[in-house]
Amino acid sequence: MSQKQSSRKGNLYLIPTLLGGDDTSILPPQLLQVAQEIDVYIVENVRSARRFLVKLGIKKVGKVIDDLTFHLMDKHADPHQFGQYLQAATKGQHIGLLSEAGCPAVADPGSTVVKAAHKKGIEVIPLVGPSSLMLALMASGMNGQQFTFHGYIPIQKGDRIKYLQRIAAHASKTGETQLFIEAPYRNRHLLNDLFDHLRPENLLCIAADITLPSQYIRTYTIAEWRKKKAKMPDLHKRPVVYVVGR
Repeated sequence: MSQKQSSRKGNLYLIPTLLGGDDTSILPPQLLQVAQEIDVYIVENVRSARRFLVKLGIKKVGKVIDDLTFHLMDKHADPHQFGQYLQAATKGQHIGLLSEAGCPAVADPGSTVVKAAHKKGIEVIPLVGPSSLMLALMASGMNGQQFTFHGYIPIQKGDRIKYLQRIAAHASKTGETQLFIEAPYRNRHLLNDLFDHLRPENLLCIAADITLPSQYIRTYTIAEWRKKKAKMPDLHKRPVVYVVGR
């Protein structure tokens, strides 16, 4: 590999995946170079991980994708097992960490694996790739110097409205940009709450299907959104990053 190893241990490579679709041209060539030398992966979903590696063009000499080792880190996995998944690295093998979409260890359980790697003295190497959060922030036109990512917001309507009002008020007062996400099937409910309960002057960026042909990124005040919402596309079941600021 082009990366220089600092010991006989293997490295843990954090490998960004596509945000959707099949266009691997948005990924840097380094990803393929690194992935060609990895036989062990820690993933959220084995099927989608295999599909991604096939799209990436992995060709293992004398092997097929099914010969690779995949360790699962989904919501049902025991975090105490994550350290065991890294045993291959202690024996000199490189390991790849894959998220379901975008950059590993950001808004997914991969951070627990990375923490375990540091404890074991395994070198962690993050690779360049698409991050929906950073791309949405870049495209929002809002403050990129101070910002907070809140992850998923409360599910219950009353709690959700209070939470949104609180972070919007904070953005108005401090100028700090606020980012959050929602399960795609709840986008309609969230949008209604944003349009109905935020202040007219609050800025809202809706960044959907980032990097895909169907990409939709717009920033308006809430007052402007209320006038435009009838003409905006249906975002039901589409991945969206929401950005609130002033």
